[in-house]
Parts: sequence; C-alpha cells; structure tokens
Amino acid sequence: MPNPMISAGQLNRVRASAKFTEYPSLNVSASYLAKEGVELGFQGNIVQPLPAMAGVVQSPQPYIICAAKFHLLRSQSLASLYKAQWELNAIVGDVRLYTDSNTFGEFDLANTAITGVADMTFAGGEPGVVITLTGTYFVNSSMWDS
Repeated sequence: MPNPMISAGQLNRVRASAKFTEYPSLNVSASYLAKEGVELGFQGNIVQPLPAMAGVVQSPQPYIICAAKFHLLRSQSLASLYKAQWELNAIVGDVRLYTDSNTFGEFDLANTAITGVADMTFAGGEPGVVITLTGTYFVNSSMWDS
C-alpha cells in the first residue's frame, strides 16, 4: 500500500520552454506552443552493455543524441522565425530545455540543429508545425573524473 502522506506533486503546463544561447530570438515559451508542447526523444544507450564470454562489460557513453520537438503555433510570428532560420542556417547551437516540472529539472543540449519539420495541413484545422532540433546530451559526467 502506498504511503498516503507523500504528495504526488504537480506539473505546470506553461513551464515547458527553450532558451538558446546564440539565437535568443528562437526562444520558446508556452505562449508559442500548441497543446502538445515540447517532446524529448533519446537515441542510443546511456550505458552500452558489451557481451563477454561469461557476462557483460558495461561501457558508459559520454553522450547520447537527443531530439526535441517543438509544437509551434503557425499563427505566431515565432514559427516564421524558425522557417527563416532553417532556410538560412539550420545549425542553432546550445539550448536549455525546461520541463513541466521544476522538480525534474532541465536538459542542456549542445551543438543543436534544426533537423526536421513535420508535414503540415493548411485547411485551418490544425494550428501547429512540429520543428525537430537534434543535439548532444551529455551523460555519465563522472567518467571524466578518472
């Protein structure tokens, strides 16, 4: 039986956001997002298990690739700034992603680029355009200490 005295906490729908180091004009806040907000997806293993004759050797990775999807509103000027950016130079540098929980914390991505734009429908029924940024997410930082 779970402890009834432990609070489940809360999520803040309008906390999800992104702040760029080199391109502050691309910063995203909740006002620019469709209901789906921001999504993160990770590619690869944080630790790579390597088969051995009688077990597994664990090999921590120094980074994994992270894809952030921004569900931007096409009706806002920020979406057109992203369009202009991918048409000019899709490499956008470092970004800090804020989640919907101040307890869970942020994600810092290095060397990001606009790597994808989802299909769009222009029939007036869907307000969003999904922009995918892909970058480096550093993990296992203690491995640099040895």
